[in-house]
Amino acid sequence: MSTTTKTALTLVSLSVAAALASTQVQASTLDQNDVLNQSAAAVDLADEAKQAFYEESSSKIHTFLYIRDREERDPTSNTYVPNIENQTLQLAWDYKSGYFKDTIGLDLWANTNLQLGDTTGMSEILYFDHKCKEVDGKYEACEKSYSALTIAALKAKFGTDNAGLAVRGGYTRINIGTIRSSWGLNPHAYRGIELKGHVGDFILGYAIADRFKNDWRKEFLPMTTKWHQNQTANSSTINTEIDYIHTLGAIYKFDGGQIDLGYGEGKDYRKNWQALAKYGFNVGDARVDLSGFYHGGRSEESELTGLQDTKNEYYLGLGAKIKHGNFTWVTGVSTTDTQGQASAYNFRLTPWANSDNRNFMQTTSQLEDYNVDGTRAFKLTMNYNFAEFGLPGLSAGIGGSYGNNVFSGRDGNGDAKYDGKMHSFDWNVGYKFQEGSLEGLNVRVHRGQFRGDDIVHKKDRNDLKVLISYSVTLK
Repeated sequence: MSTTTKTALTLVSLSVAAALASTQVQASTLDQNDVLNQSAAAVDLADEAKQAFYEESSSKIHTFLYIRDREERDPTSNTYVPNIENQTLQLAWDYKSGYFKDTIGLDLWANTNLQLGDTTGMSEILYFDHKCKEVDGKYEACEKSYSALTIAALKAKFGTDNAGLAVRGGYTRINIGTIRSSWGLNPHAYRGIELKGHVGDFILGYAIADRFKNDWRKEFLPMTTKWHQNQTANSSTINTEIDYIHTLGAIYKFDGGQIDLGYGEGKDYRKNWQALAKYGFNVGDARVDLSGFYHGGRSEESELTGLQDTKNEYYLGLGAKIKHGNFTWVTGVSTTDTQGQASAYNFRLTPWANSDNRNFMQTTSQLEDYNVDGTRAFKLTMNYNFAEFGLPGLSAGIGGSYGNNVFSGRDGNGDAKYDGKMHSFDWNVGYKFQEGSLEGLNVRVHRGQFRGDDIVHKKDRNDLKVLISYSVTLK
């Protein structure tokens, strides 16, 4: 990234800190009872600030208890051994202001993720310390509790509801083009800027970022060609940093659906593009929602990647959700092709640890994305709400995914083979309190199984998650 661009992104981030500091100073020094501070301008500004940052703001406390036990089959003993064990309590404060002078506002998300017991593996929830302790001259990694300010973004809007511009900058989510901020227990975020202009039902947007934070980091780090973002001990950092990622997106909304187009670049590393279409309609008492998602990408031929003769890759999926009465059926098909260049399709603009637009993969399961090279996949799930029995908060679901033509290695000539098969079976049950003192408390259990035959990317796994969440609206 150029020095000018990096300076601009840094100034946006510093302006957020300055805004927070000035708010604290004004609150303690500008006493309106002091005659020196009673000019009409000062009082008007104070009233407008109070209206925007307090009266028109929203403030919530989120709590989340996350328990996971994932086992993986040991091919030597043919037994299942712990792969991930985790117990984490999350506490988070989510603040969104209104707009001062109907123009500028502030969003914050602060969280702490607390380790409650012994952990195994990398849960992608707690802070992952690559240099936790040194044993026999080598570092061992571990997970730890941490606290972080994940979102600290200034926002501004101009124009009217019919035509206008919205801007966010600082440490912020990005949701335009081929970049979508995903979640762990907390949102993943960037150091960057997002601009969205709209005219009627048409939205055009652009975003650029040079640093990223996910839920297993407590700081914003440069994006790199290494999944650990250059955090492991003695790792080479030469020619590994991706200067910035950026994306251009266009969304058109129409009655019953929308079309979402995007193009993105990770500088000197990768380009990608997407087309998402969604449409919903009623058939008698049933609601039908259809989706189609095409995502393409290509690695750059550059000093950063060291690749030559790269080819276009793609993921294509079609899906349908049908809701009738208390039943909801979800089905989808997908196909993936990296032309043998990678074992799995990469939706990201970096190799790892940044967000991506994977929200619409139609065949994903609890333990597998079904985007391995060559895979032709099918998914079917059914969910049921027990409102008919007087329990609208109780729901349960069951489903599975199947894929064949899965990448299974290479032959003696180095050509990719596609002899693999894999399947998943998932179920879940949960209850959300609808009223009373526990209103909003949500308890859900997810159980997943994954099995593969002649595949090389993943071992057989069993997974159990217990998720308990509760949010309190402060205002």
